[in-house]
Amino acid sequence: MKVLLTMIFLTLSCELIAAEADHFTDRDKRTEDISETVNNLANQYLKSATDQLNDLGNCDNSIKSEKILYKELTKYFANHTKGKLVKDVLHEDYVGKRKISLKESVYQNWSILNGYLLGKKSAADSPLALTPMIKIGEQTIGVDKLEHMFGMGQIYFKGYYLKNKKLRRVLKKGIAWEKTLLGGNVFATGVFAYADLSANFNGMRFWNHMLQKRDDILGSQHNIGPYIKCESGKWEVQNKNPIDFKNYIDASMDESINCSKFASKKGLKKFKASIKSVDANYTCPMSDKALNSMYSKYDVVTPKDKKGRKISHWILNKEGNGKVSYFNEF
Repeated sequence: MKVLLTMIFLTLSCELIAAEADHFTDRDKRTEDISETVNNLANQYLKSATDQLNDLGNCDNSIKSEKILYKELTKYFANHTKGKLVKDVLHEDYVGKRKISLKESVYQNWSILNGYLLGKKSAADSPLALTPMIKIGEQTIGVDKLEHMFGMGQIYFKGYYLKNKKLRRVLKKGIAWEKTLLGGNVFATGVFAYADLSANFNGMRFWNHMLQKRDDILGSQHNIGPYIKCESGKWEVQNKNPIDFKNYIDASMDESINCSKFASKKGLKKFKASIKSVDANYTCPMSDKALNSMYSKYDVVTPKDKKGRKISHWILNKEGNGKVSYFNEF
């Protein structure tokens, strides 16, 4: 009971962490591809971070030096309260995005019994209760997916690569967070987003590619780093190999493809009714072909998993919208 009460308190006090995306409302409206803009910003911030570190001292190939780099990069690659890149995407007019108000979204009938943070009255006045939608290449996602990549992605990366924890353990911890602090219970938003789990996982890949000291978890053929090297005691951005977020963002981060589950049966019922009210032909997944392609992409056995489960098991949902189980979902 003490643990439960602690989790409830943390959830209610960390509402800035939780935001949801609406992939159904206005989905046919044209959304500008901002990949070039976001990529340019990201690569500029690599230069800013390395310049700052080089002014402070020399780098080397130690874990300590590596961690100092990640700490500096977090000033630019983090959530909407800390990371410069996400702040730019959210608040700068030159970065195109599609905003949907909560009152006009598929969550317009949400109550506090379905998910407190989206159902409370003040949520309707919050510009961040519902995350804006952006287009990266051919894929439209919520800005919150960048936050998951940078934040939880770094936690995954450090846990697996730097602390040598089993990947299964790291992934299950992320699932536990998604069921508690990050949305998937009635004290938060009431939405358990598998698309967030995919963003976390691909964020782990992003952080690993930063120095590319270790092979990509999907196989060495997916090694696309490093973006930065330590050469002659100085950090150097690899300008011939810039960050391109199209290498990470795919249909697994689209909640109309990789369907979410919900904390309550009534919330699930409301959500299904809401997407039908947008268009009677809408369902989830919107494309079986796109979902199957994601299962093919992530058809890689989880390292050291005795049951031989694939990466897809931890980040994809083939069952469609449903009610989340808190004890045997995975």
